[in-house]
Amino acid sequence: MPDESSGRDPWLRFALGFGALAIVSELVYYGVALESELFQHYLRALARINGGILAWLTPDVQVAGKTISSPLFSVEIARGCDAYRLCALLSAAVIAFPSSLRLKLWGILLGLLWLNALNFFRIIGLFFVGGYWHAQFRLSHEVLFPAFLIAMTVVAWVVWVRWATDELADA
Repeated sequence: MPDESSGRDPWLRFALGFGALAIVSELVYYGVALESELFQHYLRALARINGGILAWLTPDVQVAGKTISSPLFSVEIARGCDAYRLCALLSAAVIAFPSSLRLKLWGILLGLLWLNALNFFRIIGLFFVGGYWHAQFRLSHEVLFPAFLIAMTVVAWVVWVRWATDELADA
């Protein structure tokens, strides 16, 4: 009987650790981050970066505060346009998984870069969907892109777990 419980302990520890970190990240997001001036600066920075990328792809793009506009379409970068929650969940999963600190730091760093790059892709994609296929904007904004980002978060974690467990096996 001890063999069965010891086989489950790491997964139970992971699940409890991940759950606790996920709850803390949500509390920070809704209780602190959303109302902070720092978060508003972050949203404006997202608008500037995405506006800069869009300026290479389509003419007459302008950024005013959190709004990216052109004759084609306009979007406002608002709460939920950030990749914070996905990054927080991926980081929570990486931190909770039994691995070395070095592998965790690499997993978090690469995961944050990956998810933020995909978030830029999402914002730019929504800009073009809104401009060229406006009837599909709501579906893309509320269902397709969020599902894609959630799937890519899970893929990132699975890839990291495979890499981390291979590294640990080789050590």
